[in-house]
Amino acid sequence: MPSTIPFVALEQAIIAACAQHEKTYRQQPDYRRCIPFDTHTANYFVKFGDSWCFSTEAMMQQKFASIAQRNPSAPRVPVVRNIFQHEHLTYAIIESIETIQVSTDIFLRKVAAAVLWLRRQPVLPGVVLGPLGSGRAWHAIFKNKYAPAVSTLQRRQPGLAEINIAGEPLVLTQSDMDPSNFAVDATGCPVIFDFGEIGWLPQSLANFTLLRTSCFATAVSVCVFGDDLDSVAASSNLDSMCAVKTYLGTGFKSNLGLDENGNPAP
Repeated sequence: MPSTIPFVALEQAIIAACAQHEKTYRQQPDYRRCIPFDTHTANYFVKFGDSWCFSTEAMMQQKFASIAQRNPSAPRVPVVRNIFQHEHLTYAIIESIETIQVSTDIFLRKVAAAVLWLRRQPVLPGVVLGPLGSGRAWHAIFKNKYAPAVSTLQRRQPGLAEINIAGEPLVLTQSDMDPSNFAVDATGCPVIFDFGEIGWLPQSLANFTLLRTSCFATAVSVCVFGDDLDSVAASSNLDSMCAVKTYLGTGFKSNLGLDENGNPAP
């Protein structure tokens, strides 16, 4: 990774530009905490956010950009040139990547290649569920999208079909399967842009993301699973998770009624 020394001199200008961006656009419904930031030598992309959540995203992207750089067949992950904190915010200076438009069929295959690469990544030391660091797992099945801060997700609930995910392998998953989180660069390599909702999840949750969350994700799943698509889609866990998602969204406690060790709370 390049020395961070040249970037230290940019920090105050970045803080000011991000503050102006937030002041100007934060009331807009599609507002995002990111700006282009150009210098006389290079163009960058700056993302920022509250440190309690965004620092994990920046750490994940920095780690997997490094892993991808060492593998010529890997998708491209924009390199994080520097990460710094100011007050309650964390800022990441990220390389800017030129992307190209491709046909829908090609785009789906490129995204599937990126998803498969993520799924092949081993669980890193210290990860129990979710991303690196202290961030919580993100998935559409959970109330408010975030998993409860417990060490296990096992619980029986009367009236709901049993879900058996204990012992399943953890799979690195992009839980927000939106087309904007992927692209194709000028060389035809797939690009993974957003690591805010990427983390390790049990395989059934990872499969649910591809098969039951959006039309785009379902289209990608055809390329991901290939001839195994029908057998993966036939898992009883998928239907059970739909019921759990509905149940959690209608008033059940976001911690599933569990304590931090996964036992029923008193």
